[in-house]
Formats: sequence, C-alpha cells, structure tokens
Amino acid sequence: MTTRNVLKTGLLAVALLVAALATTLSVYAGEGRPIATVTIPPAPELFASTPPPLTVTQCGQCHPGVFAGLKDEGGRHRFDCQKCHATFHSFSPKKMNWDGIMPKCSSCHAEPHGKGITDCASCHVNPHTPKKVAMETRLLNACPQCHVSPKEQLVKFPSKHSQLACQTCHTIHGYKPNCISCHTKPHHGGEVVGLCTSCHQVHKPRQITYGKDASAATCGSCHGKVYATWQNSPSKHAKVNCAACHHLKHGYVPQCTECHAAPHKKEFLSRYPRCLTCHLDPHNPPAKQVK
Repeated sequence: MTTRNVLKTGLLAVALLVAALATTLSVYAGEGRPIATVTIPPAPELFASTPPPLTVTQCGQCHPGVFAGLKDEGGRHRFDCQKCHATFHSFSPKKMNWDGIMPKCSSCHAEPHGKGITDCASCHVNPHTPKKVAMETRLLNACPQCHVSPKEQLVKFPSKHSQLACQTCHTIHGYKPNCISCHTKPHHGGEVVGLCTSCHQVHKPRQITYGKDASAATCGSCHGKVYATWQNSPSKHAKVNCAACHHLKHGYVPQCTECHAAPHKKEFLSRYPRCLTCHLDPHNPPAKQVK
C-alpha cells in the first residue's frame, strides 16, 4: 500500500469517528465561546429532596485534624461547625477570597479583652483550639492588661519570682507549673506536707499564709529545733498544732492570755505577771521551780 493510500485510510477512520461522536455530542458557539454539551438522560428523582446539612462527624471525615483539635482542646468552640461556617468549599485560589468566607470572631465575641486587644488571631492562632495559646511577644506584652493582680503582687511584694518573665513558668497560656519543677528541695530537704500554695501565694511567695490545719511537720522543716522541742514535750502543748497558735500570720507570737485566762490566783500573778518567768519555753512549758 502506498503512502497516499495509507493517508486516505487514516482520514476515513477519523471521519467515521467524528460522525459517531456527532450522534451524542454537539458543539455550538455560545456568546463567542465554544460549549460542549453531552446528551445524558435526565434523572430528576436524584434531586427530588433537599439533602440534610452535614453533621460534625461527616465534616470530620474530610477534616480530621480540625475535628481532633476541637475534640481535645476546643473549649466552648465545640459546637456545630455550620454555626460558624455558613459558607464552605467556596475558596477560590484565583480570587484569594479566604478572608471573605472565613467567620469573624466579632460575630460572637464583643471585645472580650477590652478595646486595647482586638487582634484575636495574633494569640488565638487556631480557632479550633482557642485555649491553646503560645506565649508569643504579642501576648507577653499584654499580660498585665488581663492579669492585673499578679503583676501588682510581684511589684508590691518583691521576691525572686518578681525577677522572672511570665513565660519562664507559664510556657503556654493558662499553664500552671508545679512548684517542684523549680524548687526541688524548698525546705532544706525536710518533709513538706500538702501543697506549697497552702502557705505560699505564687506571686508573693514571701508573704506566707496558712490555715489552722496546716501541718506541723511542714513548719518543722524550717523550724527544726522548735519542732523537736514541741514534739518531745510531755505537756498539753504538744497536742496543739503549730498553726493553732501562730495563725494570724507567719512569725506571729501569741500572748499566753489568748488561750489561758488567769490560770493562777491574783496574788501569784501580781508577783509574776510574765508567764515565761516560770514557763521558760512555750513549746515545752512545764514550769521551772522558782525559789
């Protein structure tokens, strides 16, 4: 077969293929542009009912990371996705309309941190984990605006804590470290019973406060001699907790008359008005014989 015959055969095959396609495909000009229309039988039953909105679980099938973030750290944002996302799957790379279709914080939140802090996304980077906030510069500069009391305490009651930046302890916003992460032996290695914060307020740790039920063993970790004397005393004082007497503030020395109202006769007390003249040690008060 000559080259010319081969060419004729090829052209004939193409012509037959075009003729076959023409039975199902028509090409026409519309508004200056060619449009292809495939003749597919209509199926109106497919559109007989309006589909229900996607459930949160169904959204999570395509967006597992978002779903996991909301589940684990979503806080109050754990509600129906479509409460925020009224429009979705409408992002156009050509239009770059991301800001237009994303919900705005102000739709629900009316300046929760005051008029000075309105750039929500600079701290709450991921709206699906709103309470997971990194300690970035923007947040650190604003700490005193929201947390007024801690800043005032650190300034008013100087301590080594006053010399630390907030992020030294609070590595993530809202994170409260355990005291022993820094203070491994806070009381010279002695026994500490209960939480450190039962005596030390974090932002003014030198202003020691405690309740009447504070453990005597904790007091003894610093006041070893006094604790040993009190613990070995045969008196009734050995049955009284330290904080029961030293309860107003750390270092407070009570008067004997706060508990003991005129334990001796008037004549005796007029001669010896100071209890400690005879009862030399209040932590071991059996009296020394006075000649």
